[in-house]
Amino acid sequence: METQYDNLAEIYDYEWKELKEDIDFIIEYAKKCGSPILELAAGTGRITIPVAQQGFEIYGIDNSKKMLEIGMRKLEKLPEKVASNIKFIEGDMTDFSLEKKFKFIFVPFNSFLLLITKKAQEECIRKIHKHLDKNGIFMVDTFSPNFKLCAEEKSDIRFLRHFYYPPENKTIIQWEYVERNMAEQVMSIDFLYEAYDKGGNFSRFVRHLDMAIIFRFEMQMMLEKNGFEIINLYGSYDKSEFTNKSSQMIYICKKT
Repeated sequence: METQYDNLAEIYDYEWKELKEDIDFIIEYAKKCGSPILELAAGTGRITIPVAQQGFEIYGIDNSKKMLEIGMRKLEKLPEKVASNIKFIEGDMTDFSLEKKFKFIFVPFNSFLLLITKKAQEECIRKIHKHLDKNGIFMVDTFSPNFKLCAEEKSDIRFLRHFYYPPENKTIIQWEYVERNMAEQVMSIDFLYEAYDKGGNFSRFVRHLDMAIIFRFEMQMMLEKNGFEIINLYGSYDKSEFTNKSSQMIYICKKT
């Protein structure tokens, strides 16, 4: 079955090329916890591969076949010593069963919010709890809802970024349009792309994502209800304290 990220797979690594601030943070916890490590929503291996390059055994689960195919192509270019540390698995982060416990499990870059129902969110947390070593660490990163934006039912079309797409020798300009249903706590996002080649020719395409909106204490209650204790809550990857101005909520948890 096609997923929302199948349509984003080919441009994903170029679109998010500058996103690196979470990698050092995650590697730091990998060093504290050790192998094996489990990443949910591993995608094309943006984080998986740098972790493996540090010598850790890491499993990466994702439900997008196309994202994982790109990740597997990357493995072919890695030294065997690094590639052998990585196990990519196609699967759903609400329903997986692996025959081992992990010392560190993480869900990076708002990926947990792709689970738009409370049922799916809790199923995922329970699976993580089942697979986490008794002394292991679980990390989940979600954006902190901005109350001003939450009050905005429909956004303006906003410019996000531009990036170069080498496979087609094109520059792509990306825009965003968001509708929010606060009764369901779901945001419906359309990413609008304009792709230009050197001759000035251009094409347009649209990609869609649905993401949950989860507030701080809502997440805390969900974690505690399903067997976790929050050790730290950071507002960014520089480990700054979470405040009402923080853009991220980074939860560091252990089993109760």
